[in-house]
Amino acid sequence: MRFLNRVDELAQLRARVNGGDAELLVVYGRRRIGKTELLTHLTSGVRSLYIEATDSVPADQLRDLGAELARVSGDELLAAQPLLSWSAALAAIGRFTGEQRTLVVLDEFQLLARRSPELETVLSQWWRTTGRRLPIVLVLAGSELSFFEDEVLAGQLYGRRTGQLRLEPFTARDAGLFQPGYSAEDRIRAYAVCGGVPYYLDRFLDTRTLATNLLEEVFQRTGLLHDEAELMLRQSIPAPANHIAVLRSIAQGHNRNNQISQRTGLAAAHVTKLLDVLERLGLVERLRPITASPKARRTAYAIADPFLRFHYRFVEPARSQLRTTSLASAYVQDTVLPQLDAFTARTWEEVCQQHVLATVPGVTAVGRWWGPVPTGDGRRTEEREIDVVGVDGERSVVVLGTCKWTARPAGLGELNLLDHLAPFAGARAARRFVFSRSGFDVELTARAAQDPTVTLVSPADIYA
Repeated sequence: MRFLNRVDELAQLRARVNGGDAELLVVYGRRRIGKTELLTHLTSGVRSLYIEATDSVPADQLRDLGAELARVSGDELLAAQPLLSWSAALAAIGRFTGEQRTLVVLDEFQLLARRSPELETVLSQWWRTTGRRLPIVLVLAGSELSFFEDEVLAGQLYGRRTGQLRLEPFTARDAGLFQPGYSAEDRIRAYAVCGGVPYYLDRFLDTRTLATNLLEEVFQRTGLLHDEAELMLRQSIPAPANHIAVLRSIAQGHNRNNQISQRTGLAAAHVTKLLDVLERLGLVERLRPITASPKARRTAYAIADPFLRFHYRFVEPARSQLRTTSLASAYVQDTVLPQLDAFTARTWEEVCQQHVLATVPGVTAVGRWWGPVPTGDGRRTEEREIDVVGVDGERSVVVLGTCKWTARPAGLGELNLLDHLAPFAGARAARRFVFSRSGFDVELTARAAQDPTVTLVSPADIYA
């Protein structure tokens, strides 16, 4: 897989490696996020030991560690006498480190800890008595988020670690680095399919059309990403059948706890726990206006991960139509491509929100707003929505934006509507953004040229 970006993350980790203190770092992130590639680059040019654990019995795990340590160190005695315990393994790592600055990576650490429940206690004691006095940078890495947040960051190693890094998916801007040959519009469409996961983005080559990538990587039964959604869930969550049922329910529009419970037959309290797990993994999100209290009731949910959103919109419901390449090709041409822009419109809103958060000083959070607005007909109201709302550290609204992913240029009416809705969202003197896939008409362009509080943004501007 190509290693692109991660400049900040790599710089932060290298600063720890190049420092003088003993470090016990935790690096984790969902599967396919590029963790192993990042850590492999981190080991480049430094004295290091990299262990990628396998899900095998403890004796084999210790044997593999000992063999790699013997290979790197040239210790023939270690090669002849296998390690018999984790205390012995950590002692061997300490001897290998000696007085030289050394980077040690235990990747997929959760596989080691699950097979040897005593490991975390042994490691904690070793770090307290020995490790923290060595010139070592010990990295515990893995892809099971719940394990690292519950067992490592908040478990027995709490107080021992010296830093942590959770790898997040790329933003649309960074994801576009994988398809520099695509137009800005197609890069956003690719992001709507793949999200910000490097492993998925790497499969969408810009030497092939978007339609070809969709067919060969996603919709053909032999495509690498065809079954990836459920495989990812099964690797990230033990026994994920109920979690998958919840995702399917949300994808079909049953997005409140009681609706999910009724559709799946699962108890409402159990649904809440399932949603919490999916939310922690970044796969679903709570839907509430950005200006609402976090404790607001009647919370609805949406699939937050673009790849899962695409899978449950187009792939999972069409299994019977994808039995052969010709059927899959017809489905892509007749169903997916005609609906792709309507599907991408949701992701375009997220891209616009990312842009505001990254480029407007003082904005600390970005989301959507919706609420009742008078219709002008007596006391009647209707629910209206603003696509992009940015707030500052005091939760005051400082940015409003509207997002259009259509074939027509955005006009002055879009800005006027935004100004009309502004007071209902609590905005008084906010900057206004109009985001448009197809540019802007003459009137809106002229208005933006005269008004410094109005900014027009096209897909090309996202990648500028």
